Amino acid sequence: MSDRVLGVIPARGGSTRIPDKNLKQIDGMPMIAHTIRDAESANMIDDAIVSTDNERIATVAKEYNGNVPFKRPDELATDKAPTNEVITHAIEWATEEYSNVDYVSLLQVTSPLREPEDIDNALHRLQETSSQSVVSVSEYLSPPQWAVAENNDGYLESQSDSAGLWQDEYVRSQDLGTLLHPNGAVSAATIDAWMEFESFYTPETVGYEMPAKRSLDIDEPWELELVRKMIHT
Repeated sequence: MSDRVLGVIPARGGSTRIPDKNLKQIDGMPMIAHTIRDAESANMIDDAIVSTDNERIATVAKEYNGNVPFKRPDELATDKAPTNEVITHAIEWATEEYSNVDYVSLLQVTSPLREPEDIDNALHRLQETSSQSVVSVSEYLSPPQWAVAENNDGYLESQSDSAGLWQDEYVRSQDLGTLLHPNGAVSAATIDAWMEFESFYTPETVGYEMPAKRSLDIDEPWELELVRKMIHT
């Protein structure tokens, strides 16, 4: 029996920074439709389900061929409900429905520039390395070693112990080591690892690197407008 991969698309109804964020139009489709399309086009995803508490989101998801097999329980529908509990709930449903589920992948709606090949490549990396989990990552646009913060007197202070701007020798950005950050586009884990850690960050997590131009995670209105402009340029 081949490995079965469950894709989970969480889409809660409430959003404070961007009201109805999951339904905002990007390139002629609601944002959630882009993730449904990516999951459907990815060869590695066997079953993708949308977990939502919102009837309007459920209706729109179904219009774009999304599978919405249940309404998310009320206790998992608040803005404080942890995503890991939402995923565990989806796994429990899928285990009863499909009997065997070997991998789970989180596909965030807020990463509309992700491509189906990113999902496939991340899952291939997880399987080929026999790791417990994989998260998609990308390079920082600015060196995190240059982080600063205001002190109590209102003056800037370096927040880095190495290569900070207040070092005796100024270090150019191109001479700094490459640091990566999770971009939220794709996360996946073996079911065994998920049930043990209930997290995509395990003792054996590998990264799948994506270019920065496909890594934007929409959380603010200006990011939504930027993605819209990027798609049409």
